[in-house]
Amino acid sequence: MTQFTEADIKAVGGLSRGDRSILHLDEIMPLALRAVPAFAEAVKGGGSIGKWWEAAKLTCRGLREANSETTLGFLLRKGLQASANNWYQLSERRWQEYAQQEGSNAIAEFYAPIYHTSIPGEVPRGGRFPEAAITGEDSRLRNRKFGQIVAIDRELFDDDQTGQIRQYAQRLGDGMGVTESVYCSSRFLGNARTYAGLTVTASEYTTTDINGTTVTGPFNAQLYGAAAGNRPSAFAALSLGPLAAAYVATMNAVDPMQNKIIVKPNTLLVSSMDALHADILLKPGGYPAVLGPSVVTSSVPVLGGTTTFTGSAANQGVSAGYPGGWNSPNPFQGMGWKIVIERYLPDWAWALGESGKGFIMQVRDPMEIAEEGKNSGSYFDFDTIRYRSRERFEADWVGGGSRFWYLGDDGSATGYH
Repeated sequence: MTQFTEADIKAVGGLSRGDRSILHLDEIMPLALRAVPAFAEAVKGGGSIGKWWEAAKLTCRGLREANSETTLGFLLRKGLQASANNWYQLSERRWQEYAQQEGSNAIAEFYAPIYHTSIPGEVPRGGRFPEAAITGEDSRLRNRKFGQIVAIDRELFDDDQTGQIRQYAQRLGDGMGVTESVYCSSRFLGNARTYAGLTVTASEYTTTDINGTTVTGPFNAQLYGAAAGNRPSAFAALSLGPLAAAYVATMNAVDPMQNKIIVKPNTLLVSSMDALHADILLKPGGYPAVLGPSVVTSSVPVLGGTTTFTGSAANQGVSAGYPGGWNSPNPFQGMGWKIVIERYLPDWAWALGESGKGFIMQVRDPMEIAEEGKNSGSYFDFDTIRYRSRERFEADWVGGGSRFWYLGDDGSATGYH
């Protein structure tokens, strides 16, 4: 290859002041000499060095772009972080449809909602006005940190032709969405749980029943009285009767001073096992029941079947003297309840309540993805690309808030399809 010196360039006019001010000229000139070595041919026919120089710059620009494209891992990794964030936004985070999201700027946040005061009564003439007591419950949510690291060999990242390695790295963002869902759904039920290596401790929530007794956990069968609470004494799979009982219970919720609180149920939260069943129960049309009595007591008159209910003898007809029944209007169709299918609830778990009340998802630091520096750590020592996902949050019930929900089943009662 012919090499050209500064003197050779000057002999045919040299480079202009503008050319000499080009950024990274010292890098471009060696490339230019290799890219357009036929200096004489470039300027023959009376041409100036300018034509050769323009051809050299154009060719060098192509070489520089090709060199960057061959550094495939670098380009893909720069695109990877944005892709991971997009995957996080697209992943299912159904807790947003039943929890109230709150921001945080400290290690912990405190919540202290107060209950409604006692109601005013009649004051006799010349009598003293009674003083009302103010009662509330103090709650604290301390933020927790979640995250993980994924390490990928540089050669594997660069040479992967299927895209599966890049897709695996993208799951850093998607995986954090799963962590949020598992954690929130477990804390909602109040039970400790382990899922795919994630350990969720039991809810730290406590409240007070009408007798002034401390109740541990969000759901209790005697929260409102000896035989009334925000869960049944025995859990039952989602069906017509338990759902009706849940609705009645939410409408009769009371605070520790036995004052009724206003609960407006608008959300039916179910596991994926009840996805179709919940839709059938709330769908407009006929009453979601089948022919036959829905009670289990003996000697109940039935219509359209045998005269009494005795074991399995009365297997057709509908019960007399009870509201609803086969082919009558569905009373649930006008409620306007939204069905929220949380895939990470235990199978058959379900609850009815008012979304955005009582249960808090508190976010201190939103999810972030960071890449380890190229000149330190395992990248420098072992040529390994490492990414880390991180988020700080906490989720739990606060301030007597479990009264806004009724838990029909925590998954211990098996349903059917």
